[in-house]
Amino acid sequence: MAELKFEVPEGTVEGLFSQPGGEGFRVLVEAVAQALINSQADAHFEAPWNARGMERPNGYRNGYKDRGFQTVAGALELSVPQARNGSFRPALFERWQRSERALLAACGQMVLAGVSNRNVSRLAEEAFGAEVSPSLVSQILKDIEPAVEAFRTRPLGAFPYLLVDARFDKVREGHRVRSRAFLWAAGVNEKGEREVLGWLDWGGETEVAWEGLFKDLKGRGLHGVDLLVSDAHEGLCQAATKAFPGSSWQECQAHFLRRSIEQVKAADQKAFREDVRAVLHAVDYVRSQELLGLLRARWEEKSPKAVDYVEEHLDSLQAVLALPEGHHKRLRTTNMVERFNQELKRKSRLVRVWPNAESRERVYGALLMEQNEAWTGQAWVHMGGPA
Repeated sequence: MAELKFEVPEGTVEGLFSQPGGEGFRVLVEAVAQALINSQADAHFEAPWNARGMERPNGYRNGYKDRGFQTVAGALELSVPQARNGSFRPALFERWQRSERALLAACGQMVLAGVSNRNVSRLAEEAFGAEVSPSLVSQILKDIEPAVEAFRTRPLGAFPYLLVDARFDKVREGHRVRSRAFLWAAGVNEKGEREVLGWLDWGGETEVAWEGLFKDLKGRGLHGVDLLVSDAHEGLCQAATKAFPGSSWQECQAHFLRRSIEQVKAADQKAFREDVRAVLHAVDYVRSQELLGLLRARWEEKSPKAVDYVEEHLDSLQAVLALPEGHHKRLRTTNMVERFNQELKRKSRLVRVWPNAESRERVYGALLMEQNEAWTGQAWVHMGGPA
């Protein structure tokens, strides 16, 4: 085994004890890495630095090139010997190159964050000292496809609660740019844990599209759906009724509140909203009817159509009252999936127009996989009773 010799400032060694994992550790790792590179160079060129008058089949040293590397210890600045009449690449770099998971994951994360392929190439060079071409970045995304597809098509089981939503993006189709829908579903299993169940890329949010998504979920084994939570999109509701007969539908209360205040004058919207919210947040049907009576008494003369609007929707808005009280707050809105939709929007904000539907689905699918992993093992509701 080769013996490495290197020097570090005395203060650096002292810092290792006073600040573990701090700058001293970075400097020490940098010194060890540089010594290892120099030792490997001596072995490769079969001569130490400045040795003269020797034949060298592997070439000669020809100066140094500074390379920056990001490591767990921090940013390292290393000097790599350059070769004349030959080539030299430190084995240390090869090991870093073999650690493709870190590099590819980083490139994948940058792409998922909305950074263009060309910028990823530049950032990877700066961060890892590795040359990553735009075509390689594209290949990285293609390599993600098998895992994403396996996740999207995995077998499902019983999910008492189902939450669905859709978002739209501009996608290039041939020489035209169109708005395409991305439908996705999350479920709460019998342990009270959330899971991403599936998605569908479609030209629009139609009944046919939702039927397609629900058919896929059921074909993979989804059953036992007791409650579906969504907005009041007509095509979605019709598709859900066909796909899950006997289940209840919970209309998203947040969406309804935004629509309900449009039924009254601007000056009355804040007060009307609070009264409607009180009705919707009632702990049981008895209290709900009491609060509805108060709302009717306060607003019927002034805004009769607004009161009628609330009463017409009340049954679908309070389906959660049949559930344990601890589940009401979680399941009376689609906020859980809406929040992730905002995350999709944030991550893709730099991608003004997706190059094709496949690229969007690949990225969104990877993000949904990541979200699913974050949810794993965390109870969202307590299925045994109140949370």
